[in-house]
Amino acid sequence: MSLQIDAKKKTYFQFVGLYILAMFVFAVLMMSPAKGLTYGIGSYGTCEFGTCSITLTSSTTVVADITPGGSTTCTVAKDEVSVRTGSSTGYTLQVNDADTDTNLLRSGSGAIVAISGTRAAPVSLTANTWGYRVDSIAGFGAGPTTASSNTTVPSVQFAGVPVLGSPDTIAYKTVAAPIAEITPVWYGLCSDTSLPAGSYTDTVVYTAITN
Repeated sequence: MSLQIDAKKKTYFQFVGLYILAMFVFAVLMMSPAKGLTYGIGSYGTCEFGTCSITLTSSTTVVADITPGGSTTCTVAKDEVSVRTGSSTGYTLQVNDADTDTNLLRSGSGAIVAISGTRAAPVSLTANTWGYRVDSIAGFGAGPTTASSNTTVPSVQFAGVPVLGSPDTIAYKTVAAPIAEITPVWYGLCSDTSLPAGSYTDTVVYTAITN
């Protein structure tokens, strides 16, 4: 038995003329105990009898600025997702969109579309697209990814955040994590001057489950 804990993240992109302010705002996390392993399985003393707790946190606010010019302009920002559990069989950390629309939407009209790449086959960002990556897992490659603002298209590749119901695994551990383990999750956004001014938003959900 296990409990999944959702950390919802709303992403804001504010467009004012040629100036773009991107803020990643993270909602309050839900935390509660998870059911423990069947009696007799796992390391004795790793958890209290009958329970194995799991906690999940992420960054509060990540702010990124873009000033589009004559060519595609990009920003890369980092979230840090932290998981801690006493479960002797570890945990699985996943990410997905809060619904089936993975675009960043503007009230009225306008969208920044999710990049077409996947966790297994990520691709380079293009104008008016966004995506995520985690270094050294699946097809992303080692990187390293670094934060940047108002730069050219990053050399590293990104995947679209998957829809609700089809999460991507971004961390998997087979042992307890008594000290919180941090998974850096990078979000990249590229734009040009064709986008209308406004706020573009979407919600991303992290889920941590004891194995």
